Amino acid sequence: MQNDYIVQNLLGLHVRPAKKIVEAAGRYKECNIFLEKSGKRVSAKSLVNVLTIGAKHGDTVTLITEGEQEEAAQEEIGRILAEYSEAPARKEG
Repeated sequence: MQNDYIVQNLLGLHVRPAKKIVEAAGRYKECNIFLEKSGKRVSAKSLVNVLTIGAKHGDTVTLITEGEQEEAAQEEIGRILAEYSEAPARKEG
């Protein structure tokens, strides 16, 4: 199963949202979960791998789930990709 999501977070897929994705993916032991951007496919169960796709705000990322609970994994991780949002830190001065 696969679906495309547009990264909504203004800061892109940096450590905080990537960690949320990896934690969610880790709950689906019997499901292979991948993220794909611009032809590069990585395991969503590895923080380093998720960060290497370099997804920025507005980028389209394909979420691929295969195996048991693929629909639940698609829903949970897709929600993070599509809805996770945080404002950039304000600069003082």
